[in-house]
Amino acid sequence: MPRGIKVSNDKIDTVKQSLRRNGFARQRDLVEKLGISKNTVNKFFTGKIIEYLNFEEICRALNLEVNEIAEFIDGEIEEPQAAPEPQPSQKSKVVLQQAIPSVPVWKGRDEILTQLQQTILSPENAPKVLAIIGQGGIGKTSLVVKLLAALGMNISNQNLAENCPYQCVMYFKTQEGTSFDDVVEFILKEGFGIQTTENFKTADEKISKIIQGFLQTRCLLVLDNLESILQPANHSLAGKAISPDWGKLLNALVYQQHQSQTILTSREVPADLADIRYPDAEPDSELVNIIPLAGVATAAGVEILQQRQLQDSLADLYWISERVDGHVFLLTQLAAIGKGKPGYLRKHPELVTKKAEPILKEQLARQTEAAQDLLRRMCVLRVGIDIRGLTFLRLYTDDREKGIRFNRAAMLGKPAKFTEAEIRETEVILKQLVDSNLVQSRYDEQQCEVFYDLHRVIIEFLQAEYKDELPNLLESVYKFYCSGKNIENLRTLEDLLPVLEAQYFALQLGNYSEAFRLVSWELEKYLRRWGHWNLLKDLYEQILPKVDEDDYPVCLRQIGRFYRDTGNWDLAEKYFQDALAIEEKEKDKKGMATCWGWLGDIERKRGNWDAAERLYRQSLELMTELGDRSGMASCWGLLGEIERKRGNWDEAERLYRQALELMKELGDRSGIASCWGLLGDIERNRGNWDAADRLYRQALELMTELGAQAGIATSIGCLGENELGRGNLETAENLLKEALAKMEELGITWHIAETNYDLAKLERKRDNLELAQQYYQTAHRLFQKLGAAKDLERIEKEWNAN
Repeated sequence: MPRGIKVSNDKIDTVKQSLRRNGFARQRDLVEKLGISKNTVNKFFTGKIIEYLNFEEICRALNLEVNEIAEFIDGEIEEPQAAPEPQPSQKSKVVLQQAIPSVPVWKGRDEILTQLQQTILSPENAPKVLAIIGQGGIGKTSLVVKLLAALGMNISNQNLAENCPYQCVMYFKTQEGTSFDDVVEFILKEGFGIQTTENFKTADEKISKIIQGFLQTRCLLVLDNLESILQPANHSLAGKAISPDWGKLLNALVYQQHQSQTILTSREVPADLADIRYPDAEPDSELVNIIPLAGVATAAGVEILQQRQLQDSLADLYWISERVDGHVFLLTQLAAIGKGKPGYLRKHPELVTKKAEPILKEQLARQTEAAQDLLRRMCVLRVGIDIRGLTFLRLYTDDREKGIRFNRAAMLGKPAKFTEAEIRETEVILKQLVDSNLVQSRYDEQQCEVFYDLHRVIIEFLQAEYKDELPNLLESVYKFYCSGKNIENLRTLEDLLPVLEAQYFALQLGNYSEAFRLVSWELEKYLRRWGHWNLLKDLYEQILPKVDEDDYPVCLRQIGRFYRDTGNWDLAEKYFQDALAIEEKEKDKKGMATCWGWLGDIERKRGNWDAAERLYRQSLELMTELGDRSGMASCWGLLGEIERKRGNWDEAERLYRQALELMKELGDRSGIASCWGLLGDIERNRGNWDAADRLYRQALELMTELGAQAGIATSIGCLGENELGRGNLETAENLLKEALAKMEELGITWHIAETNYDLAKLERKRDNLELAQQYYQTAHRLFQKLGAAKDLERIEKEWNAN
């Protein structure tokens, strides 16, 4: 018996994928090209034995290596067959139910257009249905028109290019009242030339004939504006086709065998795209590709406005584009209003909401009462929220008896507990809103959680609609964030989000004492330690006009502390002096002692060591009188720093160690790390490099453990200075540059200046005199800007002496 050949079973998928990859839309195209029988080609793709010469010829056409896919076996092989008579090729055509709309605006969509073209023509996993979902006026139809052109359809001449992968393109726009028979008549009569459909009595027969046509002819069907035939979200069959027969057709386009594809546009995801055998099933992502379409990018929105000849300033154009989140229709509407009136739209922001109102009212009218209520509760949120947070908002009530678990959760700072049924109900409502493009979703890979928020235009519309209810809405969101305040193992700004939001909503509700408490107690220690100084300053500045007279000087001091740490010493001094004046009047000894210590810092930074020492000793005396051991330890450390600056290293060391012992007693780990760093400075000044290195590394390890960003940057810089003193220039450079980057991020101007000077000394040692001079000039300019006379005198003297 002759030896036969076939495709091995594990390579069948490979050869099937190679068909379209090599330009053959179907097996029939390969048959026509090679003149081999259809039966032979079918056997090749199904792993049956065929004649070797035919096998080799098919492999050559598909760019396949025979030995990589073949399995040789003994058995009967088919006899070679004569080539079939050539079949007349079907003429390609375009069928339109109505004229395809023009594309009046096209900006910022080229990337997604390319992605969709690649997706629909994918040789391996092209979807049967491509569903483009978005708000009314967002640009869905325009995207489809551009996609048709990219796929080889000549819109103006209504024909297909030779390289178009489809034999027939059909465009059908649904409208309210469009029946199942309307679309059947269009596809069968106009698309496939079947003159009568009277022979097909049932919907199943009609759908079967459509699928048969899609099996024999590679077609692209466009169903535009499909939400017109879908049940609204407030219906028990939300998202299902109004006509069950329409639903059967949509389902058949996905799950029945054929070689055609469908593109649809809709404001909502059609539920009939999912497998009808299972309730609440999602569409198969291999067969249905759902593309949520948002607005264009801000820059593209600006281009649209400029294209419409708006002459507003660039800043105003960006404001307008951001305001509507790139919604194309709204951009064109606002451009018409603002044309010839620069600045008018910025001055009248209410026009944005007014133009969006008809679109949004139409969408909201389709939603259930529960969905509308959830949207209302979400409209005051500033950031995304997860499913449990939405369940809290959905169920929250200010009724004391009904809302007891929510109030208890807020009081304890612990998340409220929900049943699976309550979570599930929120999920069902949320799915309607996401599918209707009223709620946006974002998956956070780090937290492995989905977060939901609202489009800016929707927020403004809802807030205007429910302006009388805003206080109650703010209260419910405030209670939710209060329920998440007591979080353990805080490490990032995201971990602090519940506290930040609780503080914001407390401020909005007029609960100023709580808003201040959350800043000064809950947020202060973390934001300062982690280096979020600007955010902390902003929070204090926002609450400053609202706090009572006892808290006012505290706010002043903390704002002054920001300017002290970032090098604006004159402004810092003003805040400290203003606070001190209030505290002296009120005889607030603790406040006075704190202000004297921080004013001493200003004088130390300026190089006025005698003035600094006097202020530190005033602070120490009052701290001692008050029995404030933490304040006493800080004063000893600061007095030690004065002695180090004077070159009195033994006295400085004594004061540092005195402070260190008390810090250890108090368990002040940040203070301990600072003392180790200061003692390291003493050893470095003495030339004891190893001892200094050990102390700096102890400090760095503890600062890293605490997440104290300023301390980390300073410790790394000190290690760099130490290596510079040793002459290890490469190691020193790496450390100093690492420290400099962190210091620049934090805005610690004095340390930036000092590190630039260290790098200047390093490059001078390498004889890179030009680069050394650049670093020196940067350091000199910064010290001069800071008003650091002693530092200027020091670096000028050292630089000119070498």
